[in-house]
Amino acid sequence: MAFLDNSGDIILDAVLTDLGRKRMAQGNFKITKFALGDDEIDYTLYNKDHPSGSAYYDIEILQSPCFEAFTTDNANINYGLLSFTRKDLLYLPSLEANELVADSPLFKTSSVYYIAANNETGTALTTAFGDTKYWALSNSTSGRKIVIESGLDTSEITADSTNRSSYMLSTNLLDSKYSIYFDNRFISSVVTPTAASTFTNSSAGEDQVSFTMSSATATSTTFLEDYSAATAVGIDNTVYFYSNALVDRSTISVMAGPGGSATAVNATIDSGLTATKAASTNVKYTNYGTVGANLFGDGNTYDYIDTTLYIQGQSTSAMLQLPVRLIRRAS
Repeated sequence: MAFLDNSGDIILDAVLTDLGRKRMAQGNFKITKFALGDDEIDYTLYNKDHPSGSAYYDIEILQSPCFEAFTTDNANINYGLLSFTRKDLLYLPSLEANELVADSPLFKTSSVYYIAANNETGTALTTAFGDTKYWALSNSTSGRKIVIESGLDTSEITADSTNRSSYMLSTNLLDSKYSIYFDNRFISSVVTPTAASTFTNSSAGEDQVSFTMSSATATSTTFLEDYSAATAVGIDNTVYFYSNALVDRSTISVMAGPGGSATAVNATIDSGLTATKAASTNVKYTNYGTVGANLFGDGNTYDYIDTTLYIQGQSTSAMLQLPVRLIRRAS
């Protein structure tokens, strides 16, 4: 859907997806919930130095064109609008992937995170990428994982314990748990941290981040069709600024301001998709992905499925989308 401004009148442009048209034809189409987003808005256009005065600070934002309604299922809102009852919130936390910590974060490459179906595939990916940091092994509790950090990404507030308490804890903006949503056609479960994990630094600034990972229980959800959910623990993000530190906190945290919490995730690929190259290609790769692709020019071919993991804070509803490629070596 899209809201269009037509000479002062607000018009709702609603376009049905293929599934919506199917439900309409069956006579059981019913809107039960909706979400609002502002993906097209660039808030850096807010100009407090506009020569015409305060009435024009947001003129560029108000004149931004709106997206037209999408008809494809994968055209989801990246930046959903949230509702808060408090009116004294000056800053809101965001979620960001973290590739800085020392404890084996998974690095994104070619705009996706690679999850290898088996060790054979992982070995081939190490050769193709020239490093192990660009892939995680399915269902691994000790290897690479996607690290997610929450906090206030602003340099206007010093990242110390006092400001974390004032701006995160006392305002109920701390996500102590996260919901992780995944497509159950391709992923059977996810691996998440235990409460024994830590996300902090020493007074000298050294990285003291450590994740202990275990498999999380999958549950049903109405979030998206074919999706399941799991709950991940939010580890206290106490990577602080210390004036006499030998190591700057920016080498550990992606947040410029006080941290909230952190979590991590790895996917467990459905067992039918994890066969080695000696086995034939599973029909799901054919129906939902790409088969026999020469991705790296290394003499190997690969089958893969691209999907999305959604990470959402249970207290703040802040959300992060993680594009994931489930991949197996085919030959």
